Amino acid sequence: MRVVASAAVIGAGLLFALATAAGAAPPSGTATVGLGAYYTELKGGMLGSAPRPPAAEYRSGEAVGKAAPTNQWYSSVMFQRWSQPLHAHPMTYRAVEAGFELGLPTRRLAVENGGAKRELSYLHAAAVTVSPVAFKPQDARLAKFSDWLVQVSMAAGAGESLTATVLHGSPFSYYECSKGDVRFRLASQPKLLSDPKDASRDARVASFTVDGKAYAVFAPTGSSWEWTQPTELVLHLPAGARYFSVAGLPNDSEATLRDFLAVAYAFPTDTRVDWAYDEKTSAVRTTFRVETVAKEGQNLTTLMGLYPHQWNAAKPVPASTYQYESVRGPIRLVAGNGFSIERTYRGTLPSWSGLQDPANAASVNSLLVGDVVKANQLFTKMGRGTYWYGKGLGAVAQLMSIAEAQGQPGKRDELLKLLKARFETWFDGRHDQYFMQDSSLGTFVGYPQEYDSVTAMNDHHFHYGYWVMGAAHVALRDPAWASKDKWGGMVDKIVADIATDERGRADFPFLRNYDPYEGHSWASGNADFDAGNNQESSSEAVNAWAGLILWGEATGNRKVRDLGIYLYTSEVASVQQYWFDLNRQVLDREFGKPFASMVFGGKYAYNTWWTQEPRQIMGINLLPFTPASTYLAEDTAYIRKLMDGLPADVKTYQANVASDGTPADVWQDVLASYLALADGDAGLAYWSKRGSVEFGETRTRTLYWLHSLREMGSPDLSVTADTPLYSVFRDKAGSRTYLAYNARDTAIRVTFSTGKVLDVAPRSLARAR
Repeated sequence: MRVVASAAVIGAGLLFALATAAGAAPPSGTATVGLGAYYTELKGGMLGSAPRPPAAEYRSGEAVGKAAPTNQWYSSVMFQRWSQPLHAHPMTYRAVEAGFELGLPTRRLAVENGGAKRELSYLHAAAVTVSPVAFKPQDARLAKFSDWLVQVSMAAGAGESLTATVLHGSPFSYYECSKGDVRFRLASQPKLLSDPKDASRDARVASFTVDGKAYAVFAPTGSSWEWTQPTELVLHLPAGARYFSVAGLPNDSEATLRDFLAVAYAFPTDTRVDWAYDEKTSAVRTTFRVETVAKEGQNLTTLMGLYPHQWNAAKPVPASTYQYESVRGPIRLVAGNGFSIERTYRGTLPSWSGLQDPANAASVNSLLVGDVVKANQLFTKMGRGTYWYGKGLGAVAQLMSIAEAQGQPGKRDELLKLLKARFETWFDGRHDQYFMQDSSLGTFVGYPQEYDSVTAMNDHHFHYGYWVMGAAHVALRDPAWASKDKWGGMVDKIVADIATDERGRADFPFLRNYDPYEGHSWASGNADFDAGNNQESSSEAVNAWAGLILWGEATGNRKVRDLGIYLYTSEVASVQQYWFDLNRQVLDREFGKPFASMVFGGKYAYNTWWTQEPRQIMGINLLPFTPASTYLAEDTAYIRKLMDGLPADVKTYQANVASDGTPADVWQDVLASYLALADGDAGLAYWSKRGSVEFGETRTRTLYWLHSLREMGSPDLSVTADTPLYSVFRDKAGSRTYLAYNARDTAIRVTFSTGKVLDVAPRSLARAR
């Protein structure tokens, strides 16, 4: 990468803009959007043979012709002949050469390095394997998908296929076999609960336990059965009814079997999530619906399993008789085809206000001078791909906001110019850092890749969240730059890659990283793990959705803004539930840690991809610190508990792991920022001005954050407002500070739930006590 002074970079960006305006031809192999250009094929030259996105070759039926749904819990189906385990909860599944496996997983705890690394898992184990008798499938393919439903086709040739439909939260899987009989291989000698060959029982139902867990197969009328071996049951389907369903049961009672039989023939065909943000009440309402067809009889009602994050927010709370133990805590079954949840959006801001204490302001302004001079170095500290470059964009955006808040317009403008130039270097298509639209997979990828962001489609929301956040800060100060006929179209492509809200498109999938039913994002593009997909840095996911809110508001796109509010509010709720477990409903006591730093489909863990060092394990789920990070203050006692326990964890780690060169005060700025959310004075005492600095941080940002919280107090998440950009703080004496930002061209009046009213001028921040 060319390392040049910011002025030179700025000049290059301006020269390109002028050349483009004068009609200069775009680079060969590119498509243009406004002043920007992106490649539609791999670019030669400096990078040589750049890596391609993976081929999602295992698709068929309705899935062909649509953008590949990477980064989902089932994405492995598309990328390999036989899938990795699919953790649907409460069931697990896997397509293998022998057939389609299913099972109810069992809890397991693993401890390594004297407790420095801990994992609690519910991994897949095949209790039942379903396979066709008349043909041998050649592979497994993704044939159909909707918001949390997946259909896997295992075919041998024309007219020979076994299809399995599975979905989040359901104990059922649903099958169709085009020809011949169906074989069920059991993992161990079963205990029969309902033998269909028994004349006193329902001939459509076979029920049994395998390794202590109960299962049932529901076949159409006219079926017959044959036990060919002690652990092998063959189903003879009638010619006109080539379907059946299988369920993992919560217990082995007769009453339970009757209840499951009543809904066994309502086959799901579609799933859909819808959301709405009410600006006046700051409420986000989400509705989940399942469409079904009756394969036998008239019943269309199914069973839906609500995860803890859904159950705790359900309105109204549905009746539930059955529940399952799972890696996500209790999954409660409700009879019905839909439910709704409602949450409160707690607000965010692009920036806070200037420091009120002159001494505090002077100390921050002093650091600002040096950090502005060194701002260009934020892009050269680590890698040069979309992640580390994005972190540089995010850090400069925060620095620029602080300069503005502190009444330093000259420094703000200098940083704004740098930020624009750095964006344009990637956006113009004329450098060795560029974007490409891949039409075969349906994605917008940046080169060079980092952390397999191209070859495995990893972490797009982590990377691009920084870009969207940075672009939003430019747009708030220069709306023309963000217009579609200039550079906004390129930002919109980045947004579309991680947050397209339309289903069925060929260029981008619906909400690539976000799992609507689990309520959080996934990081791995191909989900090539036995434990399923995963997400480590929950806070970087939250950062992405906060960026959407600001970009939508800055550009007047209410649809994008409201999508951002839905994603931000939902992700935060799931982070508090499954990573931090604030209400203690999920993490097993034997796990022995107060939070999970990595959440997989089939496990949660206390470690990171690169280290088991406790401060970084904690910090990766905290950074980056921006005004959107106030959600971390939902439970300030929890913050203190985590920080109080950290020294002992560090000591345990150091006693069991050889020295790895970690700085003695690694990420002290990240941890001080976290502690300050509970106690500003304690946060300031924790921080060292001359201590280590996380590579995406500046000393100015940290000190400004610490002093701001010392002056205003901790975030008060009990107060809402009738505008999307707001925050409220409450100091130790009980006095509140109200902040509201107006990104619009006309003045607004903001009313808080306490009755406080703020009049906010156009494109400005207002503050009151």
